Amino acid sequence: MQPLLAEQRLPDDLHSELAEARTQFLAGKAEIAVFAAMRQVEVRLRHLSRAGNHMIGVALARHMLHPETGPLADQALEAGEREAISHLFAGALGAFKNPTSHRVVDFDEQAVAADIILLADLLMRLLDRVAVSEGTS
Repeated sequence: MQPLLAEQRLPDDLHSELAEARTQFLAGKAEIAVFAAMRQVEVRLRHLSRAGNHMIGVALARHMLHPETGPLADQALEAGEREAISHLFAGALGAFKNPTSHRVVDFDEQAVAADIILLADLLMRLLDRVAVSEGTS
């Protein structure tokens, strides 16, 4: 079986707010695509939490998804799971949005960039669940 080409790794049904990232990726601009995808995760997180612009990136994720006090933490989940979700968002923003915000990042493997965009897709879908449970959009 042949491995998927990088562009085949991104499905047509990516989260609607990741359209720009997909377009950039397919145009061969992996770094810009990764930044665009992770920026949308941060924008969505800020919108749902109604946080001001002073809260950014990792700090925003840690505060809004804090396992005990975070307004977006799903209290129906077990405490360890809430903590893991907080780490997941903070880690994704810190590892993939921050570097592309501050320096040139060369994705020597297009498949890695595609996987990061897929991670952003998962994070957006998790935030969609929060929006549904909170009755916001």
